[in-house]
Amino acid sequence: MRISGIIIALLVLITVAVSGCLSGDEPPGEKQVAGDRTDIIDTSEQRENSEAGVTIIAVYLGDNAFNIKLDTHSGSLDYEMDKVAFIRDSKGNIIKPEVWDGGIGGHHFSGTLKFPEFDDSAGFELVIQDVAGVKERVFRW
Repeated sequence: MRISGIIIALLVLITVAVSGCLSGDEPPGEKQVAGDRTDIIDTSEQRENSEAGVTIIAVYLGDNAFNIKLDTHSGSLDYEMDKVAFIRDSKGNIIKPEVWDGGIGGHHFSGTLKFPEFDDSAGFELVIQDVAGVKERVFRW
């Protein structure tokens, strides 16, 4: 009887220790790839759209740049993000990207989409057109 009590107490202690190690002390936010580096990104800046079997996640990094991630389980994502994306600012101006450093093709790809300077203080939209037959996917900040 006494041995079984000790074994139960040890199992409880081990469970608590393992769960504490697994929870970690990471800061708020989510680890994501931002271009070719991994950072803690404020997920309040993240927007997501899932339509027609394709999920697009856009994270505004500030400095006119976005981390873009595309995922699908069927077909190939053969999209050049610098040709299908643009910013629509609060005045309706269209701003085309300068640089896309990510890949193209396959079931998954990601990268950083960089735009020329624009005023983000009054809100804006990142628009991605014609991916998987969806005319426009609009991400608002």
